Amino acid sequence: MNEDKLISMIKEKLVEREKKQVAIAYQHNCQIALPPSVTVFYEYRNINLHQVSIRLIKDLYQMKETPWVEWLLTGISYQILFSLELNEFILPFVPWKMLTEWPVVFKMSNQRVYAFQTNMLTRQLIIGLPNNSFLVILKQQKLTQEAIELIKKNNITVIERVNETCIWEES
Repeated sequence: MNEDKLISMIKEKLVEREKKQVAIAYQHNCQIALPPSVTVFYEYRNINLHQVSIRLIKDLYQMKETPWVEWLLTGISYQILFSLELNEFILPFVPWKMLTEWPVVFKMSNQRVYAFQTNMLTRQLIIGLPNNSFLVILKQQKLTQEAIELIKKNNITVIERVNETCIWEES
């Protein structure tokens, strides 16, 4: 096989990987599953991890050496785009820094959860959010009137937090 053919095959494989996604369950019947092999990263760039627990969020935030944290960090080093599917009861356990700065996407009901660091949330920030998405704001953040109107128009659910700490973090 010549070099041009090999390069072409590699490019084709990378383009195919870019478009592929897979859903993986963190737990089955309340039992934590084993993480898949890292070879899944060769086939898929987008991985949706569902049935995520509070324990995984905390372990990941604290960088504990667990099989799932190691697997997720390896995936991040492979430039995997992770989506972690949460429910409304788990969201308060997600640290603010994870919502705003971490290279993972949080979702609820298959819709992305957004959060911003700015004190004033304007129309320009909100206009980029898809309809039916979730927006987490801090009590001290302010919304402009135009932002409020756009939130209503686009059916964006606003979830207010009292402060940046999550339930298990120290205040």
